[in-house]
Amino acid sequence: MQTDGHQPARAVHHLVPSAHFDALAAGRGGPEAVRFLRTTEYSRRLLLLRALLDTAAGTPGALGPLPSVDSAWAALTAAQARTPEAFRELLLHPGVGSWLGHGLRRLRHTAWGDGPLWTDLGHVYALCAVAALRAGLPLRTTVPLRDGAVMFPGLGLAVLPGRPASGTAEVAVEAGRLTVEPHREAVGPPAPPAGPQDDAPGWLGLRGLRARVAGRPVGCRLDDVDPYRDLGDPLPPARLAPEATARWQDGFGRALEVLEACDPEAAEALVEGLRSLTPVDPSPTGVVLSASSGDAFGGLLTSLPPDPVTFAVTLVHEFQHTKLGALLHLLTLERDGGEERHHAPWREDPRPLSGLLQGAYAFLGITDFWSRHLERAPRAARASAEFEFALSRRQTGEAVRTLAADPALTAHGRRFVAGMSARLDTWAADARVRPGVDAWAALAAADHRTEWRIRHLAPAPSDVHALAGSFLSATPPREVPAPALTPDLTSRWAHTRTRLIRHHLAPDRAAEPPAPDADRALLAGDPSAAAAYARLLSEDPESPEAWTGLVLAVATGTPSARPLLHRPELLRPLHRRLRTTAPHHLAHWLATGRTPATPPGPR
Repeated sequence: MQTDGHQPARAVHHLVPSAHFDALAAGRGGPEAVRFLRTTEYSRRLLLLRALLDTAAGTPGALGPLPSVDSAWAALTAAQARTPEAFRELLLHPGVGSWLGHGLRRLRHTAWGDGPLWTDLGHVYALCAVAALRAGLPLRTTVPLRDGAVMFPGLGLAVLPGRPASGTAEVAVEAGRLTVEPHREAVGPPAPPAGPQDDAPGWLGLRGLRARVAGRPVGCRLDDVDPYRDLGDPLPPARLAPEATARWQDGFGRALEVLEACDPEAAEALVEGLRSLTPVDPSPTGVVLSASSGDAFGGLLTSLPPDPVTFAVTLVHEFQHTKLGALLHLLTLERDGGEERHHAPWREDPRPLSGLLQGAYAFLGITDFWSRHLERAPRAARASAEFEFALSRRQTGEAVRTLAADPALTAHGRRFVAGMSARLDTWAADARVRPGVDAWAALAAADHRTEWRIRHLAPAPSDVHALAGSFLSATPPREVPAPALTPDLTSRWAHTRTRLIRHHLAPDRAAEPPAPDADRALLAGDPSAAAAYARLLSEDPESPEAWTGLVLAVATGTPSARPLLHRPELLRPLHRRLRTTAPHHLAHWLATGRTPATPPGPR
């Protein structure tokens, strides 16, 4: 930070050590690499804090009834000078990063809040209070109220009963205590021997999750109260019941046990960087939802995973994003225009190059986890673990090949993606996956890719017209140009076939998902699957799930029909032109140039 006189401090430049870069590119990066990333993120937070305060000082009315920017700067510099490590840890709290990002976006009019600008920017005075408390310095300041409460980052939420939703409150820090409205409600963290993580009248402490890694106690905050714990606008508190908190504690501890058992270095690296975990509601289908933000290094959001292995995978997934996000603050890996054009094998929507890179990197870590967990999986879960390893290996490989072919990568980006590719190559000859399980992984990967193309790619009407003419004249299909990308996000995907596969491999994990007979026939290798999908299409000729199933049934049932997997998006628009022709008939013709003598199913 700058001095009290606002004189520029000596600039510090971070150089990424080659060993750290190469380890991160391979999806790894041990505790030392994570410590390096935390150091660089601290520098970034200091710059963002300076930018926020400078911009606020130059924006009339930005701080409303609150104290001056100079008073905030003086309190923060004093705390940093007194206890630099405590100040560093405070500024690196994930909620502080989210707040800095949100505040700067509000100042730049790229985000809107739920109150006056000063209610967000004034959070700096709560930051000052916590910094002074940890430094053992006295302080009196004014903070904004949000919904009648004040969040003290990394500490807890003071709730002032009977106060208006917005307004201000006075804060005093003295003799090692923090008190809100010392002459009125006198709310604050409880006095020793209790700690700030404990609740008290008018105080919701920021609870912790505890575990042991490498023989030492570790942990992070379970954040259900900080308004800046989410990726977007501030949120009200959503306090967990004690029994729910206990479930999070049990799941967190057991997940780290699973991770440490198969990958001690990854477990140590994760706890080196993880600082907070924010609970979110699960999806209506029970799928685990998780997210992280480049603003909030060390924080992640997730719904409660159903078992320790899924919890471990979720931690690995989001921490991969965290590592890459920090690296992207230091180096430019791509210079793409942001067009959403790529198939990401784990997403339903087209993704920009940056999003594909993030997803591929997350799934590189997930593949690594499954490769290591495979030998430790209980016998009943072995087939499921094989499938997850084979599927993530296959889908990540597809994404990395797409990345490697994109000219928008920079020199650093090409080197990074080459490292990802080299890591994938080490698993290419891994024969621990049984052929039948690998075949299901291949089918699941083809299923996603095929449905994505059917939904989002649209051939030109003139090309479809020409194909229809070729079919009616009994000539082979002509080559057509690449289709246009026209994203169709009108409906959610069912993912029924992949869910069925997972259920078959781990039948005790959940109730069998409802599925049409056509899907069951396809997974059983039944030749009648194509006819069953034709019947579904006679009822709903636009169904992308049924068209995908038909393509898979034809392509897997007839080796000569596999080329259909490369252009499945032609089939549905062609059928719109030739409604009286059996879909199976068209599929065979597109794939082979010939039609079966007796096309099955309704015409």
